[in-house]
Amino acid sequence: MPTVILDTDFLSAFLKIERLDLVRDLFRVEVVWIPPAVHREIAQTDLLTRLVDTEWLEVVAPDANLLSDLTQREAFQGLGAGEQECIALALRHPDAMLLTNDNKARQVAAQQGLAVVNIPAFLLACKRAGMADRASLEAIVRDLQDKDHYEFRQEVLKALLE
Repeated sequence: MPTVILDTDFLSAFLKIERLDLVRDLFRVEVVWIPPAVHREIAQTDLLTRLVDTEWLEVVAPDANLLSDLTQREAFQGLGAGEQECIALALRHPDAMLLTNDNKARQVAAQQGLAVVNIPAFLLACKRAGMADRASLEAIVRDLQDKDHYEFRQEVLKALLE
């Protein structure tokens, strides 16, 4: 089983639509990690109660020395604290799966050899695993659009809903 790590954008989107359970179910894990910076970012929103109520989310700090070294690199300097901590945390776990929707963070993480997934890829994996049929995917897409203002490209919608 992978070590699943959530960035703020991914976490907040699935908290808003109340479908964070899909993450745990797809990866068949009992615990999902978030770094302290992600917790702080969510704590500043009205999603804090949902975050605290999700008992299987665990706040895990990245290695401080590794994080310090990474933040000296130019590519990491353009990332937010949550993205930086997620990548640093993932680098210490070879089986890590990082879920983030930030394009730059995904690019930097991939350059570091990390497995990284965005929302469309995650939903497609749920579909392929038989965890979400067309009706439930339509509801998830609609909720992400309405509650998180998430924009799907037409080719992504077609792949998800065909």
